[in-house]
Amino acid sequence: MTGLSSKEDIDNLCEYVKHKAMKMRIWEGEKKVVNTKVPRNFKRTPKKTGPKSKLSVKDEMILVLMKLRLGLSMVFLASLFGLSVGTCSKIFYTWIKFLAIHLKPLIFWPNRDLIRSTQPKQIISKWPSLRCILDCTEIFIERPQHLQLQALTWSEHKKHNTVKLLVGIAPNGMITFLSKAWGGRSSDAHIVRKSEFFNLVDPGDCIMVDREFPIQDELKFRQAYLEILPPSDGYQQMTTEKVHQTKKVANVRIHVERAIGRLKYFNILGNTLPITLVPHIDDIFTVCAALCNLLPPLVCK
Repeated sequence: MTGLSSKEDIDNLCEYVKHKAMKMRIWEGEKKVVNTKVPRNFKRTPKKTGPKSKLSVKDEMILVLMKLRLGLSMVFLASLFGLSVGTCSKIFYTWIKFLAIHLKPLIFWPNRDLIRSTQPKQIISKWPSLRCILDCTEIFIERPQHLQLQALTWSEHKKHNTVKLLVGIAPNGMITFLSKAWGGRSSDAHIVRKSEFFNLVDPGDCIMVDREFPIQDELKFRQAYLEILPPSDGYQQMTTEKVHQTKKVANVRIHVERAIGRLKYFNILGNTLPITLVPHIDDIFTVCAALCNLLPPLVCK
């Protein structure tokens, strides 16, 4: 119901964020924000101001996790927790930003020694320099009313309005890189070039991608190399060598599809995203990816 594997994991996560969450102020909207030039003279962070919440910190966190995992409507969650729909929405929008900030360190780029120490045996024997497996994923969204936004989010591949982002995983299945979300019209190559991914690549790294990523030149400039499925023109039968190479790469690339499947296990990403949640899509992806990294590894060592 929450995306975590046990009650102990929920308790540990709550204990991790509880201290700061108790002093967090629920977002009331832009009209409620008052700019003041009065200096902050107190030494400690003050306690949370405003009316006292009906829910405990743990209950508010569980409300947000249930929204992410089950994709429940605000009306249902408000009824379940005995809140108004407005209060339920404010809790979600506040917590999703809060969790994105505090759980983002769980999505990190590990060094080469850590990669090798956790790399599965069946992969390290074939790809000892493999650092990352890349792929893009798309999430359906409601059709925007603005015509320009409709055009920017329209995906010819999915025949639907979508948002797209780049996902990178380590050989053991841990999510190590997330790009910002782009409209479904953006190409895979454009997203990876506009992201900060190339700044993380070290000389000698092997990056595995699909055919839609023509990034050989960028990797060569950083003395890294690309592992990609052998090309096929679709008219001639592939040679035996190409067939074996395709199977070899596909057997490893399948793990990034499994990692994306874990992300979409959260129904808020697996279903069509309401247009009101699109501005928060980066925070939603960050929290869901961080929660995925708290689960057991996808690929056993």
